[in-house]
Amino acid sequence: MNGESEVRAGDEILLRVAWFYYKDELTQEKIARLLSVSRASVGRMLERARKAGLVTIQLNSAYLASMELSSKLRSVFGLDDAIVIPDLEDSAVNNRIGLGGAQLLSTLLKGETNLGIGFGQTVSQVVSATDFNQTGNVRLVTLTGGVDGYLHPLVWSRANVDEKEPTKAFVIPSPIVTSTPQLAESLRVEPTIEAVLKRARAVDIAVVGVGTPDRDSTIVEMGYLSVDDVALLLERGVVGDILGQFFDASGQVVTLPIHDRRIGIDLSELKLIPRVIGVAGGIHKSEAIFAALQGNYLDALVTDQAVAMRLLELAGHGHR
Repeated sequence: MNGESEVRAGDEILLRVAWFYYKDELTQEKIARLLSVSRASVGRMLERARKAGLVTIQLNSAYLASMELSSKLRSVFGLDDAIVIPDLEDSAVNNRIGLGGAQLLSTLLKGETNLGIGFGQTVSQVVSATDFNQTGNVRLVTLTGGVDGYLHPLVWSRANVDEKEPTKAFVIPSPIVTSTPQLAESLRVEPTIEAVLKRARAVDIAVVGVGTPDRDSTIVEMGYLSVDDVALLLERGVVGDILGQFFDASGQVVTLPIHDRRIGIDLSELKLIPRVIGVAGGIHKSEAIFAALQGNYLDALVTDQAVAMRLLELAGHGHR
């Protein structure tokens, strides 16, 4: 592979191994423990990285900036992990971030795992790109209502499992935003919905997107919020949302009537999940992602190179 032409998101794990080995000077045994793979697998990945041209005497310069950005994001924002997808012109950002998120999940889904998934297109890309044949037994749990937004990835994931027991999916059978607060309150205590919400609060890993308050957002396109709702959000200083709960530039949840009509776990409950992976990209989402990091809602982040650079600028750690 030519290091200055097409970048394959599937090479991310090779880059991570190469960085640990050549830059951090970790032993193959230590890398194997970090990634939950065998030492022999690490050796094979290093060989593949060399043959693919990702590594010469040092990491190929076409990839180096992205790997350095990953390290900076971890350091500046206190993240457990960060994957920065190198920018590629005329390429669908969400698709590539989905591949990066699936790659990260593949290192984490070991044994029995309850995996919470959030609402949105990028999260759907992660689920669709994850090969559940190569993971432990996974139970998928939706973190909010909005069945139509989850249906495709959940059906696809079941079809993706052929040799072992099919992946189980627990779906909150409700819209993400109801027509009235009274209806939302009644649905939350409906036994079938209450049971899935309880399961959602207890997942081991969660994958969530980060939204923005604009008329092109998924939650608006699917009819859950109106253009007038978006105008109200902007008036109240909202910069982004996770799971349909909206926050300001400091990451603080804004008190809004919309939240009274919402069905899903709260951001305060999301924080209690052991590992929360945020998957979001596109430069227009930079401020929303930064606010999510300020609110400490994410333990890991998968994003693109332009956003990573902007996040570091917003944090006062931009290139000088």
